[in-house]
Amino acid sequence: MHEFNKDWKLSGIQRIYYNSLVEELGGYGSEDGKFIWPTSVTMTSDGDLAIKDSGNHKIQIFSPEGQHKQTFTYGSENSNCFGDVVCTEEGLLLVSNGYKGIKVFSKEGEMIHLLKSSKADWKHSYGLAILKSNSIAVTDWTDGGKVHIVGVDWRMNAIVKTNVVDGLRRPEHIAVTKNEDLLVTEGQLFGQHKGCCVKIIDSERTIKKTIGPTYGRHFSFINPSGVCVDVNGNILVADKGKNNVTMFNPDSTLVALVVTQDLEGPCGITVTNNGLLVVSDCYHHSAKMYKYKQGIAL
Repeated sequence: MHEFNKDWKLSGIQRIYYNSLVEELGGYGSEDGKFIWPTSVTMTSDGDLAIKDSGNHKIQIFSPEGQHKQTFTYGSENSNCFGDVVCTEEGLLLVSNGYKGIKVFSKEGEMIHLLKSSKADWKHSYGLAILKSNSIAVTDWTDGGKVHIVGVDWRMNAIVKTNVVDGLRRPEHIAVTKNEDLLVTEGQLFGQHKGCCVKIIDSERTIKKTIGPTYGRHFSFINPSGVCVDVNGNILVADKGKNNVTMFNPDSTLVALVVTQDLEGPCGITVTNNGLLVVSDCYHHSAKMYKYKQGIAL
């Protein structure tokens, strides 16, 4: 799995780098620039990194070079550290935290709205993703698990329609591909449900494919968490059970491990505008930036 396969070139990969750490942000603490249980990371509209510091109930903003720029508090209604942070095209930061509602912040960190409605009955919000239409996809553990597709009138900060995808079990993080497929991770489950997989939901909002728990003879998920898609459509998945990050090509026919060392509880992941993989390393209380493919300018 660590040998380069020429077919990766079809996905914008000329060479794969393994465990190539470029920068580590944070470390344990409650002061600005430090973290306690960072669980999610996203790119802002300005190209900065926004990191959900769940133990401190803060969003912390860093430059692409790793310099701390800003911190603001999103509240402490929930102590389970569930939740996510994402950014809209307009630069608004949306934060979920396991409660029934999504907090909307300006890029300056001012809370401007709590987005909730009787039409959007999520009780245990977890992962967030922004669709091309600027609708929101929200994972929810209610009744086993579902994904809500929430249409929003952003001028009025009001939910105007919802669509629900059922048939999931404890869905966690979520990402959107270029063709509007949803990638949803299901973590480690117990009882009759296996979980430990990534489910792909197509634009018609039906589950069309499942990756895992096993893949071929040599690969398996234990507790997949963060998921993201890079500019070439490659799918990256963090596994907080195996403490690694796996990359699949867009049709998931090829797989490679890109980070296998020095992670403990990797959660949210994203890819920066200059092509670095960023991992929120929850139990090391840091965010780590990796070079995972050739052609990245540092």
